[in-house]
Amino acid sequence: ILVGVAFYAISTKLKEEKLREILATLGHANISHITVFKTHKVEDMEVKRKGTLYSLEFTDLEQQKVCRGFVLYSYKKEYSKDVECK
Repeated sequence: ILVGVAFYAISTKLKEEKLREILATLGHANISHITVFKTHKVEDMEVKRKGTLYSLEFTDLEQQKVCRGFVLYSYKKEYSKDVECK
């Protein structure tokens, strides 16, 4: 049980750090409290290639707003976002 809990904690932390770097490149450099709700594997129906869609929430410290939305890592190895800050 302890190994399972440790594995979950480490994988969650690594996923958050990766998304922190991705969001910095997408224009949200100063953020905190990243919560990843779900990670989805998605497929482009035209070319039958897979990508990853992250559903997340974070706090943008520069805007003083809570942002929620999606970050897509496409099969083209590009990142895009659909994030709304309130």
